[in-house]
Order: sequence, then structure tokens, then C-alpha cells
Amino acid sequence: MSPTDLLAEIVLTGFRLVPFPARTGVYTLGTPDGMSPVFLTGNYDLTVRRVKRALRGTDGHLVVANSHGVNVWCASSGGHLSTHQVVTALKLAGLEDRVAHREVIVPQLAATGVEAKEVRRRTGWIVRFGPAEADDIPAYLAARKSKTPALRTVRWGVRERFEMAAAWATPMSLVTALVAGGHRWPAVALVWALALAVFFLFDRVPAGERTKQVLFAACGVLGCAAALGITGALSAGALLAWGTAASAMVAILTFDYAGSSPTAAAGIFDEKDFTVVLDEERCAGAWACVAVCPEAVFAKDEPAHTVRITRADLCIRCGACVVQCPQDALSFATPDGRRVGPETIRRYKLNLFGKRATEPEPPGV
Repeated sequence: MSPTDLLAEIVLTGFRLVPFPARTGVYTLGTPDGMSPVFLTGNYDLTVRRVKRALRGTDGHLVVANSHGVNVWCASSGGHLSTHQVVTALKLAGLEDRVAHREVIVPQLAATGVEAKEVRRRTGWIVRFGPAEADDIPAYLAARKSKTPALRTVRWGVRERFEMAAAWATPMSLVTALVAGGHRWPAVALVWALALAVFFLFDRVPAGERTKQVLFAACGVLGCAAALGITGALSAGALLAWGTAASAMVAILTFDYAGSSPTAAAGIFDEKDFTVVLDEERCAGAWACVAVCPEAVFAKDEPAHTVRITRADLCIRCGACVVQCPQDALSFATPDGRRVGPETIRRYKLNLFGKRATEPEPPGV
């Protein structure tokens, strides 16, 4: 990676909560021929950079669709990377004269918003959902476009946790540096310490959400006391001000921790208490749900030619399985027994407050 690319990676990672659009269109990778693969992604700059890096040494074409500079998963869930954007990008790409096939590899995490069946009907292109992580594209290609559970499942490891901590800590650090005066460096260090603590430890503490929030806020206050002590500015007034600021930061970081991670449905998400439901009579074993689920909730039952919901506790209600099932065998059920069907999930996407545009259908519909 060149120094320029490294600097761009650092800046984009630190401000990944802000849309950064890349140029849309077609990027030529290596020296492709008529049978070279075609890939598609959204125009979030950091994503485009990482996909191109993952495909270094691969001959092919990369179609960048307009996702309004938002990352693939968020753009697909929010309707910014939908069937329409993919259809438009493929039509404008003009690849029909350059490749002999009609297969496009789309990020798996786009399955919440991109209807594979509809893309094929409108363009003739077959959508094949690739791995959940861009870094795994070479392994996916080496396996002849088949995916193991590891390639289908999103990761939440050291790198992912650090990057999300950095995405929150960077803008908070800038604000802190402006208002903390002569104590800016201890204050900035405390911001990073709290962000790293939350994203590395919050989901691992065996306690309820409120208890964990109080615990982390208390740690923040203690950190403030230590920082003030080091700078020789410890006083009741300073501790009150710093402690309040640290508690507010912890509240922001933990308010919707799940929404910043793939560990569970977002806390402010209206559908967090929904359950995914399988209509066994409709299921014909297409296994599209297995291919697109980022949490390995489903398992193939090959003798019965159907699927089983084996890990419902891992479901984050992203809706990818509901959107992609060609038999409409999957839907969501509300705690009071109402049903949210495939057409609702396909048509209406989530806003920033985790709300769809319609109410669930009544029982029996």
C-alpha cells in the first residue's frame, strides 16, 4: 500500500460514519477477457479501495453503483443501494460487448436491498452474492464461487472492533481538543480509551444493558479523575464537568451499540423483537437464505430439500433471507402474532430511526 493510500485509509476509517462517495462507473482490473468475472459494489470510497485491493492480481471488471457514498450494508438496508441502483449501474456499464457471460458478483451484505430475481428479470444478469467480507473474495474465487460458513458470516474481531472505535473516537477527539483547552491531550486520550473499552468489552460483560452502561460510565468518571490528577487540575468542579462529559460519551457509544456492530439487532430498531418464520410448505430448498444470512441462522436439510432455522438467537433481522427467498417462504412475526411479509420487507426500507414506512400486516394475511 502506498503512503497516499495508507493516509486515505486512515482518514476514511476515522470518518467512516460520514458518506464519502467514489466515482461510479466501471473499473478495469488487470487484463480481462470475455470470461473474466464482473463484480459490483457501492460507491463508498473506503469500500471501493478495499475491493480493488482484494482483487489485485485478478482480471475482471468492477462496476461501482451509486449508493450515495454509503457503505454497502447501511446503503442496502436504507434503500440507497437497491435493485434500481444495481439495474441502472449494469445498464450503464455497457459490458455486454466485453464479456461473454451474464453473471455479476454482488456483495453478500447487499442482499437486504437488492432483489436478485428482479435484477435478472430487468437486465438478464444473474446476481451471485459473494462473501460477506471483501478480503475473502480471493478465497471465494479460488473455491469456484462457493461459500463456506466462514465466508458467509460477518466478522467482529480485533480489526472490526478497532475500526468502529476509531470511527467514533476520531470526531469526538476533534471536538474534545477544541473545548478541553490546556488539558486537550489527556482528554483526547480518555476519549480513545473509552471508545476502545466500549467496542472491545461492552458485549463481553455478562450483565444487562443498563448495568453495563452505568459500569462503563463509572469507569469514565474514574478515568477523568486520573487524567485530572496527572495534570494537577483535580477539583470538585473539574471532576463534575469532565465526569459529565465522559458519561455523555459513554451514553452515546452504548445507546445503540448493537447498531454499530453485527452482534444483534440495533437497540433502536423497531423490529428487534421480531422473529423470522419459515413456511415449510412453501420452502422448496432454493437455499438462498443460507447463502445470504450474515449470521449463519439457517442450515440446509438436504435429504428433505428444505432449510431449518437452527440459530434463531443469532438473527439480527436484516431481512436478507426474506428478500431473497424465491418461494416467499420466509417472513417476520411480531411479538403479538402479526406478520410482516416479503413484499413489505422488499418494498420499504429502514430510516435512521429503524422504522419502515408501513405497519405489519394483520394475522392471517
